[in-house]
Amino acid sequence: MARSQPILFEDVFDVVDKDPDGKKFDSVSRFICHSDLYEMDLHIDLNVELFPLQRNDKFSLVLAWTLNLDATPGSEKYDAFPAISGRRTLMDNYDYVMYGKVFKYKDNNMKVEVYISFGGLLMKLAGDPAKLEPIEVDSNVYLLLKKL
Repeated sequence: MARSQPILFEDVFDVVDKDPDGKKFDSVSRFICHSDLYEMDLHIDLNVELFPLQRNDKFSLVLAWTLNLDATPGSEKYDAFPAISGRRTLMDNYDYVMYGKVFKYKDNNMKVEVYISFGGLLMKLAGDPAKLEPIEVDSNVYLLLKKL
C-alpha cells in the first residue's frame, strides 16, 4: 500500500505511573501513560538509561512506517549514520528511536489495542479505532520519542 506520509500515529502523552508491578530490570522501566488529545492509553517499556522518564513528564510519541521524510521505503540495510551522508530523517527531531513489529491487534468494542514488540521491549497502545487504523499486524514500525 503506497503511503504519502511516513507517520502512522502521533500524540503527546503524560506519564501517569512508573513500574506499577515493581522494577524487573535495572535499565528498563514500564510506564503507564495517557494522552489528552486522542484519549489514548499507553503501556510501554523503555531503556531509562537512554531515555529517562518520571511521573508527570510529558513526551511526544510517533509511530512511523519509514524514517524517510519523503515517505519512501527505507533501505534493507541498516544505515547507522544517515546524517553523515547529509540525508535528513525523522530521527533528527527525536531523542529516542526503536524499531519493532506489530504482533497483535485486539478489538474491544469501542476501543482497539495495538501490541508492538521492540526486541523484547513491549508496548500496548489502546484507544479510538479510527486513530489506530493505519497500524497493521505483522508490519514493522519505528517508535520515535521526544521529551517536552
